[in-house]
Amino acid sequence: MDAVVVGAGPFGLGVSYHLQRLCVRHTIFERRQIAESWRTQRWDNFRMNTPNVTTIMPGGPYAGRDPDGFMTGRDFAHLLDEFVS
Repeated sequence: MDAVVVGAGPFGLGVSYHLQRLCVRHTIFERRQIAESWRTQRWDNFRMNTPNVTTIMPGGPYAGRDPDGFMTGRDFAHLLDEFVS
């Protein structure tokens, strides 16, 4: 193993994406599941403070239906799940 990434949130997954593109062997450590804190440590009515169109992961454009809206924490966790899939 050449690298360890701590946390499977947006930044950890983004780092993993770039490490993979560079062929760096690595693993990601997360407490339970991808985006754990987004699932369990956000209020139900939490909204991102940036428009949806800016909330993207590396390597992909925004593909949602509401570019000017503000996604929920739960929606963001789903976005991260899709990024990993």
